[in-house]
Amino acid sequence: MNGMTEFSANIIKCLEGWSSAASKCEGNSDCLEECTQHLRSCLDDVFPPSKSIEFESDKINYLLSSVFFLANRLAKSTIGLSELDKVIGNVEKVGKVSFDKKEDIDLYNKFQERLDEILKKYF
Repeated sequence: MNGMTEFSANIIKCLEGWSSAASKCEGNSDCLEECTQHLRSCLDDVFPPSKSIEFESDKINYLLSSVFFLANRLAKSTIGLSELDKVIGNVEKVGKVSFDKKEDIDLYNKFQERLDEILKKYF
């Protein structure tokens, strides 16, 4: 595994551990603070402190770009889920569909096409 791929995998493990633990806190600020401390410690293990300011700057830039990338993916996924919900809502409005009728088959095919578009675009 090359260096950047290893960093990415380890950052994901840190975020996964943090999000799993934070979700169990149920809003408890002490618990959330403890999770945050653990996340910082985990990220310091991924990017150990450096004696060179240049490497520290690289570390910060990498962390920020990773956070922005993940935030962008989350935003796109949220939009995709909204689009998916709208498509499913339209299908529910139609009610029972019979594949014996040509218009129902066309409706189903349009749904499949729209679903494929959403998956391609957002996920």
